[in-house]
Amino acid sequence: MQIFEFDPKSFSKEKYNVGGISTYVYNSDLLVPYIKQFDDANLPHIEEIPINVLYLVHQRGGDHRFTESIAYNVLKQFYEKRPASDDTTPLICVTFDIRNHGERLVDELRNSGWTKGNQSHAVDMVSGIEGNVRDLKLIIDYLPSYLNLNHFLGAQFRERNPSCEIKFRNLLSGYSLGGHTVFRFASEYPELVKIINPVVGCHDLTSLLVNRLKQTPLDSPSYHKKYFYFHYDELDLNTEQKQLNYPEVFHKRLSYEDTRIFENFPMNKIKMFAAFGKEDTLVPVKLSSVWCDVYVNSNSACEVFVQEGVGHDVTPEMIDRFTTWLVKNI
Repeated sequence: MQIFEFDPKSFSKEKYNVGGISTYVYNSDLLVPYIKQFDDANLPHIEEIPINVLYLVHQRGGDHRFTESIAYNVLKQFYEKRPASDDTTPLICVTFDIRNHGERLVDELRNSGWTKGNQSHAVDMVSGIEGNVRDLKLIIDYLPSYLNLNHFLGAQFRERNPSCEIKFRNLLSGYSLGGHTVFRFASEYPELVKIINPVVGCHDLTSLLVNRLKQTPLDSPSYHKKYFYFHYDELDLNTEQKQLNYPEVFHKRLSYEDTRIFENFPMNKIKMFAAFGKEDTLVPVKLSSVWCDVYVNSNSACEVFVQEGVGHDVTPEMIDRFTTWLVKNI
């Protein structure tokens, strides 16, 4: 996946150490002037001061430099496309290195797949995703404290609006493994999420990994099976696969989580713009087609973009389509 071109001077960049995670925030220099404008004594009573925060989670084998390049492009396109007369609530972006990547790298082999010699690929990938969910929750919880925007609300404003709070509207973009992370975060913490933007990601990791392990041909009828509904013995794995690649205890945990996402995801409460490559063989779109169809029928703000001639990649068209959608749905 390419790092997109951008002008580093076009938006501000600040670094915070949030619980030991280097966290990068873009466009935050707009926040203090935005907050201070609410001190105007002529404004009516205010219950909430909104701020839009887009968290971007990068792919397996990448680092925050990839999502940083997307953040700059999203900000540029968003402010170009949003009419001047529209809501002036600012948009900021946040990136960080996910676990075992970038400056947090511990063991590079654990980021590899079965074909590259990593026998524990499934457990490594899913445990890493769960760790990323925890890290994202930590950053979401504590970023407001580091920004400390309440400090810039004057005493008179507080007196006039004692119940007013600064409301961070959380938007989540994820790419490949980052897309897997976004699905699972929104499933676990739906009350914290307004919008998700999974790109070449998958909500059904059980079927993704079982098909990957069994090397199921894409045109096989077996690719339509929902393996999270299967008992372990029904997977028809050989002894080596059971011992080294896909343990029974792992299947029970993963299939439980995937069943919950498939059956109980709050589709009507969280807006989604999802993007896939039609020729993607690593995370095939057919694994997500039924679930996405249900989403589109459950939420009128949902849009799914499947790009012709694209494999497992993030393209300028995907970013452009997302920012156009975002301006209308934020």
